[in-house]
Amino acid sequence: MKKYTVGLLLLFLFAISPLSVTAQMFSVEDSSPNRVQPLGLYTTISAGWEIGDFNNRQSGINLNDDYSFNDNIYRIRLESPGIDVGLGFGGRLSGMDSNSYVNVVGRLHNNLNLYMNDDRSFILRAPIQITTDLKRVQRNNIDSEFQQSSFIFGAGLMADVRIAENIDFSVKGTPNYGFSFSQGNLFGGSLFRTDGRTHLLFRNLFGDKGLSVGYHFDFRRYDIDGDQNDYDYTSHSFSIGLIF
Repeated sequence: MKKYTVGLLLLFLFAISPLSVTAQMFSVEDSSPNRVQPLGLYTTISAGWEIGDFNNRQSGINLNDDYSFNDNIYRIRLESPGIDVGLGFGGRLSGMDSNSYVNVVGRLHNNLNLYMNDDRSFILRAPIQITTDLKRVQRNNIDSEFQQSSFIFGAGLMADVRIAENIDFSVKGTPNYGFSFSQGNLFGGSLFRTDGRTHLLFRNLFGDKGLSVGYHFDFRRYDIDGDQNDYDYTSHSFSIGLIF
């Protein structure tokens, strides 16, 4: 990964790290085996398998300039009340024959309560978020690559439901829009992104810790100067993780 894009991502994560620390302190100080965890206030570490489809919208593109693929990707995520970070990677280990893939993501978000019922077993929220990431795709044995860093803003809807004493369900969807740029450029083009996720959470299975089963959807449309880097990316990700 190039110094410029990595530096931007590290600067963003450093700037929002106090919020993450605060959220973690809340979880540690408030944790006990018998407590009733507030709905939606949990931290999840998960690993999963992703089906990624990356397609160039230009017809007749030269094969050496085309980084399209439809392959498996491995994904690791940390999701908490204020910050999400993630890493996706693929290559021969994941079954990709022609390309290698890396995606590093950092997201800062704040969820505004819109509605809560009397017993707080249902909460409707409006997530507002800022996301930055780096996506890199390289063809094997060719010294060229698709590499874009992005900075996008989004808002949507999120619902948390306590469906049983120790079982929660969460669903979230957010459209996002911002800019994307390549190495050495401040502006390169625009990025429209729609992403969503669902979590089924089994709380207090291991003392005050639990199990999360998740599904994530991600669609991105890159509109970069010129046609060569105009790609659509669609993915479906399935994960299992630990709740804190």
